[in-house]
Amino acid sequence: MQHLWIFLILLYGIFKGLREALKKKAMETNSVLEVLFFYTLFAFLMTIPFSKDIFSVSFKYHIAIFIKAFAIFIAWLCALNSIKRLPLSVYSVLDMGRMVFSILFGIIFLSESLSYLQIIGMVLVIVGITMVNLKNIKHSGENTTLKVLPLVLVSCILNALSGTLDKFLLSPSSDRWLFGSEILTASQMQFWYMLYLTSFYLIYILVKREKINVKKCLKCPWIYILSVLFIVADRALFIANTNPDSKVVIMTLIKQSSVLVSILLGRLIYKEKNILYRTLCALLIIAGIVISVI
Repeated sequence: MQHLWIFLILLYGIFKGLREALKKKAMETNSVLEVLFFYTLFAFLMTIPFSKDIFSVSFKYHIAIFIKAFAIFIAWLCALNSIKRLPLSVYSVLDMGRMVFSILFGIIFLSESLSYLQIIGMVLVIVGITMVNLKNIKHSGENTTLKVLPLVLVSCILNALSGTLDKFLLSPSSDRWLFGSEILTASQMQFWYMLYLTSFYLIYILVKREKINVKKCLKCPWIYILSVLFIVADRALFIANTNPDSKVVIMTLIKQSSVLVSILLGRLIYKEKNILYRTLCALLIIAGIVISVI
């Protein structure tokens, strides 16, 4: 049980890879915003029966969770617009840039250490991302343009910020700035985070007067599957963050197990080409992960 958090993060990574593939599938018949709003709404509704002591959360925690939810709101708008315009396996590898930012944030804000092996691992990750990046800028036939890359970058930074907040808010440490020994549970975190996130999407829809085809969304099976994957993966992630032995640096590395899942499904579901090159890039990054974890 001591290393249960490692398996929980591995589960998160696998489910994340599945989600990236199914998001693209859902967007074949629905808009980006429709997919975001409804699968988040359904996921939130599913969390209600499993939520405990939700009204005992202090105002300080509400502010922090609100900031986390807003960061993810912006990140997912950028991410899903990127997924819609990029081949799945290309996006999956580029999206691992969040790993670099997560590790840096863990070192800067949580005082975590980075060993020489982890530095080597980071270098391999950067090389892999650069390889696939340059390859696809040249092959513009796959609709990979420089206009999409900033969206991926913003998504990576904000996701990394969210991951750092997860560890900070759910840590059992008693020396956290402002929060001290006050405890936030995984159940409380998930309920309020998803409520705020759903609210952001709803406000965005109303302000932008976006057209939403409710009937079509309710008939889309992929949205329901995404909802289940979302709540299970996030609950596993939040529980792992409550373990005092877990570190953002290591968790970030393990999360990258999602890339092989996404690349494999990109080939099986979407029949994407140049899969060998992308797989080699992914394997280079995975090698960096393995070296870092050793």
